[in-house]
Amino acid sequence: MTFQLIGRAALALLAASALVVVAAPAAACTTFRLQSQDGAWLIGRSMELGMSLDSQVMLVPRGYRLTSTRPDLKPGMDWTVKHGFAGINTLGKDLSTDGMNEAGLSVGTLYFPGFAGYQPFPADGKHAVSNLDFSNWALSQFATVGEVREALSRVAVYDLNLPLVGPQALHWAIADAQGGAIVVEYVGGKLTVYDNPIGVMTNAPPFDWHLTNLRAHINLTNINVDALKLGTVQIQPIGQGTGLLGLPGDYTPPSRFLKAVALAYSSVPVATAIEGVNLAFHILNAVDIPIGAVAEKVPSKTGGAPTLAYEQTQWATVHDLKNRISYFRTYGNLDLRKVELKRVDFDGKAIQHVAMPTAMEVEDVTPTR
Repeated sequence: MTFQLIGRAALALLAASALVVVAAPAAACTTFRLQSQDGAWLIGRSMELGMSLDSQVMLVPRGYRLTSTRPDLKPGMDWTVKHGFAGINTLGKDLSTDGMNEAGLSVGTLYFPGFAGYQPFPADGKHAVSNLDFSNWALSQFATVGEVREALSRVAVYDLNLPLVGPQALHWAIADAQGGAIVVEYVGGKLTVYDNPIGVMTNAPPFDWHLTNLRAHINLTNINVDALKLGTVQIQPIGQGTGLLGLPGDYTPPSRFLKAVALAYSSVPVATAIEGVNLAFHILNAVDIPIGAVAEKVPSKTGGAPTLAYEQTQWATVHDLKNRISYFRTYGNLDLRKVELKRVDFDGKAIQHVAMPTAMEVEDVTPTR
C-alpha cells in the first residue's frame, strides 16, 4: 500500500469455560499500533466472540503467586509477579486475554484456528507454561519484548486441553514502550517469533502470510484518483475514497489485517497520546462487528437444525504504553473508561477487579425551559 500521509505506527480469547466453545466456536480479533508525536506508543485491540464474556479488568499486584495448570489439571510451574499488571479476564477466570503491565509491556491474545500447534509438556514439568496462562506469565515477568524473546527459548508452551473445552488455538501480539513489537506463534510444535514493524495482527493464517498478502495490495492509497480521459471523454471519480477502492470490507482475518494497516498508516500523525487514543478508537470502529453481521452454524446435539452463534465485538482497548494508561469500552457501553497503572497500588496481596459496564448510558442534554 502506498500512502502520502503516513503515521509513525503501523490487541481475548477463550478462558477456561466450556460455555465459550459450545456457544461461540468462532472468534475474530484485531490489534494495531500507532505512535503520537510526543513519543507514546498506543496499542489498539478489539475482542470478538459469539457470546458475552462477562469480562472484568483484573489488577494483579507485585509479589502475587501465579500458577500454570498442567495437562493433568494439577498445579504446574508457579512464579512470583515482578511487574504489576492490568489484564482483562473472561467468565470469572483470572486468565488475562489482553493487558499492559506497569513497565509498559502489552500482550494481546488472539485466536489462531487451524494452525496453532504447541510444544509437548516436558517430562519433569518444569519451565513450562500453558497457552491459557501465557499472557499472565509474560505480563507479570517482563518489561520489554527483548526479555520475552529471550525467555521463550527457556520455557515450553503447551496446550491446556480442559475437559469439555478442548484445545485452544492462540497466538500473541506483544509490544513495549520502547517501540519493540513481536508476534509469537507455535505451529507444528515449533516456536516462531516474528518482528512486527507493521504493528498489526489479526488471526489465521500465520503472521508471515499476512505480510506477504500486503504485496498484493500496494496499489491502495489514501489519495483520491485523478479523472480518466478516454479519447474525448473525461471519466470523473464517482466520489470520495477512490484511492482505497478495492480495500476489503468483510470481517475475515486477512481483510481486517489489510484494513487496519490501511487506516493506521494513512492516518494523519497526532501530536499527543490522548489524541492518539481518540484516533485508535476511531480505527477500532472500522473493524467493530455488530451483532448479526457474522454468524456461524452450531450443530444441534439432538440431530435437529443447527442454531446460529453471532460474532460480536465484546470490548475494545487502547493501551498507552508511555503513560501506562489502559482505556476500554464495551459493546453495550461505548463510554470510554481508563485505568491509570501509575495510580494503582500494586503492593497489595490480592487481585483487584474493575467492572466493565455493558449497559448503554446516555447523557440527556435537552435544554430546560
